[in-house]
Amino acid sequence: MRLNVIPLGTSAGRPTLQRGASALAVVDETGWMLCDCGEGAQLGAMRAGLSLSRLDAVLITHLHGDHFNGLPGLLGSLGLDGRSRPLLVAGPRGIRALLETLGAAGALGLGDMPLHLVELDGEGGELPAAAEGAALSVIARPLSHRAPTFGYRIAQRDRPGTLDVQAAIARGVPPGPLFGALKAGQRVRLDDGREVSPEGLIGPAQRGTSVAYTLDTIPCPGSIELGRGADLLVHEATYEHARAQLAHERGHSSGVEAAQVANDAGARKLLLTHFSPSVDVSEVAAEAAAVHRDVVAARDGEPLEITAAAAR
Repeated sequence: MRLNVIPLGTSAGRPTLQRGASALAVVDETGWMLCDCGEGAQLGAMRAGLSLSRLDAVLITHLHGDHFNGLPGLLGSLGLDGRSRPLLVAGPRGIRALLETLGAAGALGLGDMPLHLVELDGEGGELPAAAEGAALSVIARPLSHRAPTFGYRIAQRDRPGTLDVQAAIARGVPPGPLFGALKAGQRVRLDDGREVSPEGLIGPAQRGTSVAYTLDTIPCPGSIELGRGADLLVHEATYEHARAQLAHERGHSSGVEAAQVANDAGARKLLLTHFSPSVDVSEVAAEAAAVHRDVVAARDGEPLEITAAAAR
């Protein structure tokens, strides 16, 4: 099981010629989710070959412009495309009033698209499924920034193990619906009255791949909880460590601190993003790599394929 993670905007505060405002796509074989929607996010998605019609959810961390300002345009594009499938949009309390104000001014143009809006408060929690039978689950937890902020953990749901077809046939189970019942962990009754248990016929469950997304924040318990055992932790790295105090004053982290969070959480891989235009990104990444064993500095449009670790 795998997820593709595509950074669409990796700059902090404002876009540059090389880096757009904050946005990142998490792509499953069934669809994709957008984490933050800074200015230019939908253009970055199109350049990455992502179909807006397959977008299942938009997850906004907080309402600062570099994380939110692309959302009205994206919603308008979906309305113009005639989308009728619901879209899940989640964000901190206040996002509803913002969107309602824009809608009342005629600035959204949703058309017939139902908007399933979830306002987050307190400790967050599990979000409703973006679509019926959705393969991805989402959990939100509060982060520590200058405005109410939530991070997200996106994970594929675990899948049942593989059925040993030949072993099932050897026990007298005919091909067909009984195979599905066995794979679902159920005992089945054969025509001759015998019952066959799934024990010994089903391999270990396939663990779903997980990605934690934590922007903007100083190191905090929420980041560690979201990143606990994650296959990928996406963490902001606004400044090099020499300016960690400045980072904290502005509600941000250094690359070294992001790596320490990844270590504390036991995250397998760390993707650094949200770089101040004033930093040398290679320096930030090198500092982090001295702390965590597997660090990548995000670049706009460069995908990462993430696979789940073997079950422990």
